[in-house]
Amino acid sequence: MSSRWKLIAVSAGGAVCLGIMFLLFWSGMPREQTETQESVPWENQSEENGQEETSGSDSDKETEEPDGDVRVDVKGEVHAPGVYTLQADERVEEAIQKAGGITDRADMLQVNLAERVEDEMVIHIPGEGEETITGPLEENSEEGAVVNVNEAEQVDLETIPGIGPAKAAAILSYREENGSFETIEDLSNVSGIGEKTVEQLRDYISL
Repeated sequence: MSSRWKLIAVSAGGAVCLGIMFLLFWSGMPREQTETQESVPWENQSEENGQEETSGSDSDKETEEPDGDVRVDVKGEVHAPGVYTLQADERVEEAIQKAGGITDRADMLQVNLAERVEDEMVIHIPGEGEETITGPLEENSEEGAVVNVNEAEQVDLETIPGIGPAKAAAILSYREENGSFETIEDLSNVSGIGEKTVEQLRDYISL
């Protein structure tokens, strides 16, 4: 009898152990699946964040790229004076072509066709006997400066855009012979200064 009870006890103990192992295995299955399911969104979220950061960097690069356009004012002896848009790597020659080309009176010996254009640049194509005005206005005269042509000396007259030593001397000679200028238009009577040049100088001179 004692051997039978021992056998029964061992069998019962084995059954209990198997039951416990089965319960542990069964309870562990949902937990592993839950952990796996919970980890997936975090991985996806990291990938999405990485994509957003990459797209943001690309957007910044696109913003930093300049468009390369400049606007220039073409005046003087061209068929269609006006403001034109060009690429930053283009030259004065292209600007003149956009303005319809030069007239028969143009003095191209004073114009550098190979000069690279700049934003807010003034390109003045002079006629015979006139002087050219090429470049940003800020570089040709003092900002906001207006010169009184009836009182200015040689050095002051030369600060006016388009007025060099020869024209400044001609203005002084005219004043000595004819007296003060009565109107701005009277400047066209000075040797080497035409009506178009007077229009170019109007904002920089006074009487």
